[in-house]
Amino acid sequence: KPIVFYGSSITQGGCASRPGNSYQGFVSRRFDCDFLNLGYSGNAKGEKAASEYIKNLDMSVFVYDYDHNAPTVEHLANTHKPFFDRIREAHPNIPILMMTRPAEVYNNDMKARRDIVKATYNAAVAAGDKNVYFIDGETFYGETDRNLCSVDNCHPNDLGFFRMANTIRPVLKEMLDSTI
Repeated sequence: KPIVFYGSSITQGGCASRPGNSYQGFVSRRFDCDFLNLGYSGNAKGEKAASEYIKNLDMSVFVYDYDHNAPTVEHLANTHKPFFDRIREAHPNIPILMMTRPAEVYNNDMKARRDIVKATYNAAVAAGDKNVYFIDGETFYGETDRNLCSVDNCHPNDLGFFRMANTIRPVLKEMLDSTI
């Protein structure tokens, strides 16, 4: 079963030099697995229709990171947990990974969005969900030369996607191992 990714232009692979250099391309090659990329530049906003579509997909793992496309912090607060809940209701046992966007430096808006995503994760864990995961996007670019990872402090370049993949890979390995 494929890994399903839903999110922004970053998820779409925007600014990678070629499709295989998106973070999904890197990790799927490492795990020799298929993936379905539902990354939409400027348009993945946690819509109910999107979650209704996704919840009907046959998948091994679900990864979502649309915080960047939510038009406001309030919009994200109103959509993130309900989006998760619809997917979890349809797939009570699949691993779900919530991520926030990568950035060299997180500003206050990004921190507020991260807190909302983390709150969804924390609520799931508090409810007893043992198959939910979280990655803080501020960690994606590592400790050194973070400024080399993006074309515009928004979209990763090949190096940024590679570093994202290196951060995601151990978490995704744990998630895939739990499906065996």
